[in-house]
Amino acid sequence: MKVNEFSRMVAAEEAEAAGDELARLSVPSVEESSDPEDAVVARAPSAAAGGTPTRHQSKLLWLWRFLSLRGMFNLLGRSIGMYPYAYIIAALLIASNSFGMYFMVLKDRIRDGYTPTNAPSRYETDVIREFWNSSGDPMVTAVLLTAKDGGSMLRQEHMDEAAALNVFLMDNYTIEHKRKKYKYRDVCTSYCKLNTIMRIFHGALEAEKELLRSGLPLSSTTNLTYPVATIGGFTVHLERLLFGVQVKEDPVKDEFMGRNITADELVNNKTNAQLVTNMDSVRVVFLLFRGDKDDDEMAEKLALWETTLYKFSREEYNSSIIDMQVIGTEILDAEMIRDGQKMTPFFAAGFGFMMLFVIINVLLSSWFYDELDIGKGLVALGASFCPILAISTTYGLISLCGLRTNSFMLVMPFLIMGIGVDDAFLMLHAWQKLAPQKCSVVDRLGMLFEEVGPSITITSLTNFISFGIGALTPTPEIRMFCMATAIAMGLDYILQLILFGPILAIASKLEKFKEKEDPAYNIFSHGWRAKIDRFMQCILRLYCRIIANRAFTAALIVAVVVYWYFAIYGALNIQVRLDAVKILPKNSPIQKPNQLLTETVWKEYHPVTVLINRPFNISDPHQLKRFDSLVNEFESLPKCKGSHSTILWVRDYKYYFENGDLLQSVLNFFSFDDGTNWQADTPTGYDYSKMDNFLDSPFYEHYKSFVKLERSPGNEKQPMVTRFWFNVAYENTSSWEDRIDLMTEWRTIAARYSDLNATVWEANGMFVDQMLSLKTVALQTGLLTLICMAVVCAVFIPNPCSVVTASVAIASISLGVFGFLSWWHFDLDPVTMAAVLMSIGMSVDFTAHVSYHYQLTNRKEYRNGRVVKIPIKGAHEKLEHTLQQVGWPMIQAGLSTIVCVLPLLFLQSYSPIVFLKTIFLVVAWGLLHGLVVLPAFLGSLPICLTNLNCYRTFLSSSSQKSCRYQPPNDDDYGNELEPITM
Repeated sequence: MKVNEFSRMVAAEEAEAAGDELARLSVPSVEESSDPEDAVVARAPSAAAGGTPTRHQSKLLWLWRFLSLRGMFNLLGRSIGMYPYAYIIAALLIASNSFGMYFMVLKDRIRDGYTPTNAPSRYETDVIREFWNSSGDPMVTAVLLTAKDGGSMLRQEHMDEAAALNVFLMDNYTIEHKRKKYKYRDVCTSYCKLNTIMRIFHGALEAEKELLRSGLPLSSTTNLTYPVATIGGFTVHLERLLFGVQVKEDPVKDEFMGRNITADELVNNKTNAQLVTNMDSVRVVFLLFRGDKDDDEMAEKLALWETTLYKFSREEYNSSIIDMQVIGTEILDAEMIRDGQKMTPFFAAGFGFMMLFVIINVLLSSWFYDELDIGKGLVALGASFCPILAISTTYGLISLCGLRTNSFMLVMPFLIMGIGVDDAFLMLHAWQKLAPQKCSVVDRLGMLFEEVGPSITITSLTNFISFGIGALTPTPEIRMFCMATAIAMGLDYILQLILFGPILAIASKLEKFKEKEDPAYNIFSHGWRAKIDRFMQCILRLYCRIIANRAFTAALIVAVVVYWYFAIYGALNIQVRLDAVKILPKNSPIQKPNQLLTETVWKEYHPVTVLINRPFNISDPHQLKRFDSLVNEFESLPKCKGSHSTILWVRDYKYYFENGDLLQSVLNFFSFDDGTNWQADTPTGYDYSKMDNFLDSPFYEHYKSFVKLERSPGNEKQPMVTRFWFNVAYENTSSWEDRIDLMTEWRTIAARYSDLNATVWEANGMFVDQMLSLKTVALQTGLLTLICMAVVCAVFIPNPCSVVTASVAIASISLGVFGFLSWWHFDLDPVTMAAVLMSIGMSVDFTAHVSYHYQLTNRKEYRNGRVVKIPIKGAHEKLEHTLQQVGWPMIQAGLSTIVCVLPLLFLQSYSPIVFLKTIFLVVAWGLLHGLVVLPAFLGSLPICLTNLNCYRTFLSSSSQKSCRYQPPNDDDYGNELEPITM
């Protein structure tokens, strides 16, 4: 019995028994295949004894054909062709999650969102949170006051306005939360005295100027010198209040005694304030407001206080002499989100341009194939609609799960649109090629899915895994970006199959029917289409000859080596830097306060907090000696401002213990107490008997937030300090390199004093750890992603050479993007790292398609009512087939992606520009690798290597090396199978 007759009999029997249209329409050819996906299932089962197949064997024969990757996609395509509306309903049910976008919350976590969860600063922050009994990072809001005319803040009216504003913000500025009104004093907990120094300095300054105007000598107990002043005999650190100070010689107490100087009079071209201080000018008055987020409600109050204060400074405060700038983490987060929201119209413009590009391509292609009809408009819209639905569904799912959306995730649509349209162009290209063959809708969808299904599965799965690995990184904000992108990748892949596929099936039914046309008629056999087709085929053959030429390959190797040299050089020399000036929008109002902080405040005063996390016994000489040694090491570092700038309660307490408060000093002066009995009966001469009075003193009450006290029963008057912290100040630390070096030294010193359980904490510690971890995280994530991509390619591409070359090409593209971003003067920061992860994912699309199609050894066509397999022989023919299948769709996808992101050029914000240039590099290097480098190297390999099929060798029942090998049998119908007549 002929094999084709036997196959028809089996199909008819199945159709009769089950009424299954899929079986009745018959199946594609099951001839002995050299395709990798068909290698496992190429042979038909042997007939039962007697040579006549049973009903059970008939069913197995039908199922056997589809037990392969390409066979399963053929089956999926055929079922979509039969029931398109059922799949569309399923797709729309999935897309209905888009309504979850109603609950979308846009929020960034600038402070700790880009710091790895295992970073040392996480532990340090937890320690200080425990000290403050805070559930989250404290609110730290900086108010920077400068003169609008650029002059000195030391002038009378400017200093009066600054002092009045401090009082207003402390006591009178009111916010409303849940219909209740709050002032700063209601939420500042133990930090209400932080700006007391402003009140003390302003009062002392006015008192000194009053003495000057009265012709009296200046106070003997007050010296208004910068950086450390003495007011009433007590030390006051002005370096935390005044910045950009120009100093001169100290004032002489009695220099103007007996001379009445008016308030506006200039003496030697100096104002009253300059005469009573050692300061010529002051650029910035710095006020700090702080509060602990003990619970969610307090966190909401503090966040509202900061954001409304920022709004007050921008819209309500209208001083004619003072410029008020406010900055804090909540403000930074809001600015980042505002910058992300500004991309919305650019998204719309980009999507519009891309849809127009897709529509034009679909219509021109349909016109070229003489298949222009109303269905092509539906196809063009569907190609763009699927990735859009994937994006909206992702945002909806994330919002329904109660997760927030950060600014990075707002860039994700460009990536999804680029990759989604790439898959759509591949499907469209294969679908259009099948149009002249006049096969049924079911057969057409089956062949379409069989041809492109495995290819888009490779790219989609590798992209999904790529960003899935990124979702495991220890950096929360990048983890959220990668998680959202991975979800969108998966949804886009599913929608391409179950939504765009049915749209193609419906569009196939809408194609114009040419009743009188000869089935064998080919529109490319004559006319202008034939000329264009022959011209393009000639160009393709010529191009394939060029890239397969040995001389071209040799020149290409030299070019690739040069490319790798510059890429590696750029990657090794990329600078790790977190520059807020770049990350923030150029027109952002907080650029100015950020510049003041960077160039003035941090340059002159950069404090580190050192916590001692064990009980401290001031009467223990060994413990006191160890502590003094710890402080000395911190103060001995090169950039330290000196011991006079250290805020340390122990030193002030010793002074207080020896001298007492102001009243005690007066008594000593009048000899009511000679001050000889200050020492305690302890080895060090100190104890905590005066601790309560010390903390109640108006000059030292701010230390209440520095120490934790514990009272033992029966000894309530002498508490024990169980934990405390102090500040050491440094200068000239504007650059991140300096801060990283300092942070490393601080942690090294603290580690040497484990007996004191010392921990360092710095406000920018998390940013420092971001910088320290970026290269490591980027390298680890990149390598792990490449390894997983190679594994996925190995599963779906059974040719080792194709897997190796594809993996090398992906690594080469990613390295080129990373290295040339450095040449483009970008630094390694969280934005660049996310862009590099994105480039790894996108680079797969330019390599996997080429590698997959090149390793195929035959192709299928629909001729005269039946599916036939045509062998692909030789490197030239394989190159032509590969580029014919993926070349033009790859170019279309690259151009559409560029068109989509081009509107971002007009945004001129840092993050969008990074992603724009990254996508440009990915497309440029990807097209060069996909159309030139990879085909040339594959074409130069021996044909025996590129045809090697591991699955066919080790799994096929016809291979003697296979564990499933079956010897040839004369009764085996699978030995001479022919194409099935359709």
